[in-house]
Amino acid sequence: MKENSENLNVAKATKVQNRRRGLSEGSPKVCAFPSRLATETQTAKATAKKMKIPFVDPLSTHIEPAAVALLDRDIASRREALPIRFVDDILVVAMATPEQPIAIRSLELLTGHKIRPVAAPRSSIAKALQEVYSQPATGTTKKGQVGSKTKETTPPQEDGARALTVSIISNKGGVGKTHLSINLAHALANTGARVLLIDADLGNADISNKLGIFPEHHLLDFLDKNQQMQDLVVTTQFNFDLICGTYGEFKLANLNYAQKMKFIKHFQKISRAYDFAVFDLGAGIARTVLDFALGADRTVIVTTPQDVISGYACAKAVFSRFKEIEERLEGRLSEYTPQWTFSPMLVINQVANLEQGFKLYDTIEKTADKNINANEGRFCLKPEYLGAIPYDREKLRMTEANKRPLLVDSPYIKASQCIQHMSTRFCNTENPYDPRVNFRHPLKRFVAILSQKI
Repeated sequence: MKENSENLNVAKATKVQNRRRGLSEGSPKVCAFPSRLATETQTAKATAKKMKIPFVDPLSTHIEPAAVALLDRDIASRREALPIRFVDDILVVAMATPEQPIAIRSLELLTGHKIRPVAAPRSSIAKALQEVYSQPATGTTKKGQVGSKTKETTPPQEDGARALTVSIISNKGGVGKTHLSINLAHALANTGARVLLIDADLGNADISNKLGIFPEHHLLDFLDKNQQMQDLVVTTQFNFDLICGTYGEFKLANLNYAQKMKFIKHFQKISRAYDFAVFDLGAGIARTVLDFALGADRTVIVTTPQDVISGYACAKAVFSRFKEIEERLEGRLSEYTPQWTFSPMLVINQVANLEQGFKLYDTIEKTADKNINANEGRFCLKPEYLGAIPYDREKLRMTEANKRPLLVDSPYIKASQCIQHMSTRFCNTENPYDPRVNFRHPLKRFVAILSQKI
């Protein structure tokens, strides 16, 4: 009797469920599975709840043309992201992966705006992208879909370059600057970012040597001939793109004004396709080298325990040029407020242990306070500690013989792990130091510095 009663209850419950689904008793039995969109919607809502951010369906929300105009269709499709609207000068973007900091950071670099991510189903984003970018008419549809770009909503051409630039510099050769450049580019690329590595040491071509990559065209062909910069780009097997240097007597320090302007113009265009551009600058403190270092969003100085005095001298030389440039920009640009603090990132390479790196950084910082900051009126040198890299002679020899980055050959040794950790600093959107703060768009500082005839 008990069993019959339970069966009757189950049957009644089934009838109730069938009525709710619109099924009659004679309807064939079907097994209802959630659709792909329903599953993606549930996932997006769960992500939104977990991250405490809004959920949005791009197919049913208002989309501002000015917002969409900031992001190229192909890039939006690759990023699975759709700009929706502005809220208090912050760009709201529907994202399939709002939980990834590097994805948010790359969108900030590409659009030039602070991003507020909202969770959205992947399929809805794809459909909305197709609808939004295929509208032939100007203005918006009833769902806010964008038509052709108008003069008011199209970003200025000069603001197209969005890559975050990192310049790596040292006062002398042999400190591991190029090894750091290669492995940092690889580490950033492994996060999913698009990375361009530029060998700006035009007389050495050290990156080509270390990776065994010798393309037909190199940077000097662009500077001295009619070769286009995009023709120099080589796609490597290490997930980053590369522009190679060359052998010879030509140095970055020898760039004339016309060559610098040519480089700026073409780099602005090519860098739109990247999240990061890493410059491996030549050793030394020539003025043009310092300008490239200071024009970047992040300046990294590499030194070793054996050359810590040279490392300090490099920081001092860059700081001196920093003051000169800031004062000149203050005089040239009416609304410009100088950067009072110069904060290069220090890397102590070839250390015996990590504690040694901390101690040497502390020594450099205290020396700067005593010998520079104590005597300065307006400006201040405050180095940041990016990290230390333990010396592993055997692994370095092996990776050079194999013509591969250290992170590829030996990803789990301490040196590789340290570089991997350093790369996360460049993906941190909350990093308080941003030398571009007085420029609305990235790379304008780069242009302002390199375009000076001083």
